[in-house]
Parts: sequence; structure tokens; C-alpha cells
Amino acid sequence: LSLGRPGRGYYEMTVRVQTKGADGQGAESVEKVTFGVMEQVELSVAEFLAQDRRFGLKWWGGVTDKPEAIDMMCKLGLQWTRAIVRESVQIVTNSTLISTVKIERFPKELFDEARYGTLAEYEAKFGRGSWTLKTLPREAEYKQWLAEDLAMLPANQTVFEIWNEPWDKMSPEDFSTISKWIREVVAKERPGARLGPNLRGDMSDYGYDAKVIDAGGMEGMDIVCLHPYGVSEDRAFLRAYKKWIAEKTGREIDIYITEYGSHSCPAGPAKRTELDQAGNVARQSLSLYAEDAKALVPHWLGQSENNPTYHEDWYGYIRKNQQPKPVLIAHANAARMIDGGKYLGDLWYGPGIGAMAYRKDGENRLALFTRGESLKVVVDTGVAEVAVTDMFGREKRRATDNGKIELSLDAYVTYVCGLSDAAVAGATSELRADRWPKPEKPVRNVRVARRMKMPALDGKFDDWKGATELYMQNPKVNGDDASGLAYLAWDADHLYIGVNMRDNEMFNKQPRAKLYRDDSVELFVSTEVREENPGYGPLDHQFFLTPTSGEGIPIVAKLMDREAGILKDVADAKFFLGKTPQGWAGEIALPWSEFPGFKPEAGAQLALELRVNDSDTSHERWKLDPLDAGYVLVENPASWSVLKLED
Repeated sequence: LSLGRPGRGYYEMTVRVQTKGADGQGAESVEKVTFGVMEQVELSVAEFLAQDRRFGLKWWGGVTDKPEAIDMMCKLGLQWTRAIVRESVQIVTNSTLISTVKIERFPKELFDEARYGTLAEYEAKFGRGSWTLKTLPREAEYKQWLAEDLAMLPANQTVFEIWNEPWDKMSPEDFSTISKWIREVVAKERPGARLGPNLRGDMSDYGYDAKVIDAGGMEGMDIVCLHPYGVSEDRAFLRAYKKWIAEKTGREIDIYITEYGSHSCPAGPAKRTELDQAGNVARQSLSLYAEDAKALVPHWLGQSENNPTYHEDWYGYIRKNQQPKPVLIAHANAARMIDGGKYLGDLWYGPGIGAMAYRKDGENRLALFTRGESLKVVVDTGVAEVAVTDMFGREKRRATDNGKIELSLDAYVTYVCGLSDAAVAGATSELRADRWPKPEKPVRNVRVARRMKMPALDGKFDDWKGATELYMQNPKVNGDDASGLAYLAWDADHLYIGVNMRDNEMFNKQPRAKLYRDDSVELFVSTEVREENPGYGPLDHQFFLTPTSGEGIPIVAKLMDREAGILKDVADAKFFLGKTPQGWAGEIALPWSEFPGFKPEAGAQLALELRVNDSDTSHERWKLDPLDAGYVLVENPASWSVLKLED
């Protein structure tokens, strides 16, 4: 099969093979085959860093041909990567990859039984293997073990990241403690290395990042690693965070992006096309580069493809069969267009149009896109001819009309190359609010809960008349599989919560620390009703209410340590939680003593939200939130609906 010399781009072919056996019977097989064409980058680690290149791709150990995958990343110039220490040793030795080396985990021999009890007891409570992410090891032995691990890394590996998303694993205090231990070892074993924690990216006084800083976790650190999935294109957020952390620490802190990206889940509620994945990542990378992120390491090289409806299985850049997805070529082309170059600023062509100007290899380049709309734009290039390049690198020379050219834009980036200096002279780093108009902040949802006598707690709900009703749903989930009603009421002694769910199966096999992953109710209550300062303060509370569990019993418990997942049963709670003919239900009488300082009386108010988690037929988690509230921001008590108590 001769393809000639195809130009730069992403290609799909349908290959049909027909065979005929000795018996004369024919057979046919049809398969889609994909490949990409892109210039090769041949740079040593020293050359890559000297050119201040930022693009990379997070390692995924499930690829079939690891040497080929490493070679591909290096030749495409996607040389930044991310992996734990020993995996980094394997993939960077004898290659030109540069790892933001993730320091995380430790062997079970270092588990601190004096602090946490036996390993078996810990795993029974918090899940198998959870100790390696959630606990502090024995200090002296851990430092020695880590020093031996670091000694295996090549000398040119000098950027280190502490842990992966510790905010749902360790308390800020424990994380700060192990960060200090790691800093001591890295400073001794790798003088001059760059080191910092993976933080959440929140700026609340009650947030995880502030608590880590207050506990000393940023002492001696010069970088922060972020995973800005939902805000990768929100450049105002990135600027605000960089300013905030500089003010909190008293020095400039560089930001490395060690996870971001998009998926291409092929079916189910999370369905997204491979083309949309590519467009999302290209726009994200342009934005992160413009905001001076020191490394762009999207998640991730390969994908398992285990479940066609579960988005986490479809973040890869190459498929399970080792063939490229569109996102790989789009990402490599973005690197070709801007990596090692200079961001000049943004141009203005009206609301809804991104127009980011860069200069690379002595040439002015303009990246144009929308966030979904199809719009036309006229660009004054200042020259007689330009190169117009699509998201995958396919290039056409276009003559201009007295310097001007009309282009049709969409969410898939178009690059215009060769503009005059005068054409980009008006580029500015100012972020115009009217470029991507945001909806006005919604009026805060307010509900009323009526006084009610204690119901029978029998799962029937006949005696909940007059209670506030909330319809629990997820618009992407079939209502017959998971939907229902929730109820709220109160009296002088109890807050009443009811849930009556339709569900094809009542299922929860999780340990206490992970109850939210299967059928369960999460209750969020704040007695500090406020408009600002998200994050959990001393008057913000979370409860888990489950009809069954890995222990085989229903649970009504309060979350005492959000990061470690430590729960405490609500001793005086009265409840029914269990199966019903339509699915499962819960009626819970929660004593007001769980909310110290709050006086339940007519006219009092608190902030309250509910979320029902459904484990679907493939036992993946779906979140059902109240219809009147929309998507619940569980990490932001300042956004929760206000509940007014009335007679």
C-alpha cells in the first residue's frame, strides 16, 4: 500500500481485506486505521530546556510498546512528562524525556503501626493499599529509602512534584509534614533542584492550599504543580492564583501543569468526540502557555478503553491498539507552532473569538478559535500572503486582499502564520471580560423547611406531608435507573432528611472512606451562611447516609477528616435506610447537637445541599443533584442553597 508523501496532519483510513479459503469460501474484515504526519524534533534535554520548551505528555505505563512510545514523544517534542520516581528512572534513562518526578507512596515495610495500628486494621477501615497515599511513614527509614530512590535518577532530572492530589488523601498538616521531609532529602541529594507540592488551586482562607501554607508545607519550595482541568482556559484564574500564592508565601512561585486535558468517551452520558477532545486540549495548551506555565503535561499517553461509558478510560493520546488519536497530532502541532516561542498578547475581533499572538522562529503567528460557535472573522495580516494552518498542521498558502483575509472559525484552532509586525502590534496581555462573557452570578437558591413531628422512619413517606420536596436527578442518567425525591423538615430536636430513590439495584461495597463511590447520600450543612470564602471552615459539615456498605450495614456518619476520609457514626441519629420496591430509601432524624452553636427556631437559617450518588449497572458513579440547585459545588459552602426554618 503506497501512501506517497502525505502532508502534515491526522489521517484515517478504512482497510478492507478479503480472503478466500481452499474451500472457495470468502471472508472479509474491515478496520479503521489511523496515523499522523508531523515534523520530528531532535533535541537533547539540555537543548530542550535551553530553548525554554514547555510541551509534554503524561506517561501511562499501560502502553504495549514502551520504547516506541518514548521515542514518539521525544521526536514530537513532547518531552516533559510525569511519573513516580522508579517509573521515571525507567523512561528517562537513555531518552530525552524530562520528568516532573512525582514523589509519592512508600513500601509497606515503612508503614507506621505505632501511629495507625496494624496494616490489616487500617486497610479494613480505609481500603486496600490506601495507607501508601494517606499516611505518614516512619520518618528516618522513609528519608533513607527516598534518598536511595533518587540516586537512581539521571543527573539531568531536576524537577520534583510532591504527591498527587493530596487534598482527598491527607490532612494539610500531615501533607505539610511529609513535604518537609521530602524537601530535606531532595535538597541533600539534588542540590539546586526545583521542588513543590501538587496543590488544589483554591484561594479560600478555608481551602486546602491556604492550610498547607499555614502549616509550613510551602517552606523552601519554589514551584507549585496544578491540575486545572475545569479552568485550563480560564486565564484570569491562573493569574489570580499566581498572585495569591506569591502574596501568601512572600515570593514568586512558578507553576507547572502536571495534569489537564479532555477525554473522548464514546458512549453514555459523558459521550464526547475525539475531535472535541483534540480541540479542547489545543485551546487549553495555548492558554496555559500564554500564562507562563513552565511545563504542560496533559493526562495522558494511553487509555484502557475498559468501559465505553466511563470517561476516565478515554483520556489517552494513543489508542489501545497503539494508533494515534486526533488529540496527539493537535497537541504536537500546537507545540510546533508556539513551543519555545514568545506569547505577544491577544488581539480583539469581538466577543466569542480567541485570538492569541505568538512569535516563533522569527515569524508572527496568530491562533484563532471560538468555544463552539461558527463565526467569521477578517484578519488584517499586513502582508500579501500568509500560511493558514488547521489544528492538525495541514497548511495552505493564502493570498490576501490588500492584506486582509476572511476566515471561518470554530472550536478547532486555526493558525495564521507570517503576519507583519504591525498586524500584531496591538496585541495585549489584558484579559477582556467581554471576550468570553460569563453569565451573571445566579441568585442564591433559597428553600423553606417546615416544622414537622418525627416520621415513623419506615421507608414509606406517608407522614412527610408538608415537608420540602426536592427532585433529585442527573439529566444524563435515565430516570428509571436513578432519580427520586428528597425531603427536608425539622423540629426542635432534629433535622429531618428523606430520600426516596428509584434504582435498578441498591449497591454499595465500599469501605467508609469511599462510600460516595456507590449508592449513597451526601449531606452538606453550614451554619455559617456566607456569600464569599469557599472551602470548609469550622462550621461547615458533611455527612454520609448509605443504605448499605462494604460492612453490609447502613451508615449514618459525619466526616471528621475530609482529606483522610475519617468518619464517625452519628450516635443519636434515628433512621431507616434500606431497600424499597422501587429501589432504596432513607429517612434520617439528625440531632441538632451535630451543629454546635446553632439554635433551631423559626427564622433561623443555614446553608444545605444534598447529593445522591448512584452506582450504575457497570458500577460507575453518577451524581444526582437537586433540580432547583443545578450542579452542587460541594467544595463551596458559600454557594449552597439557603434553608430557612419556618413553623
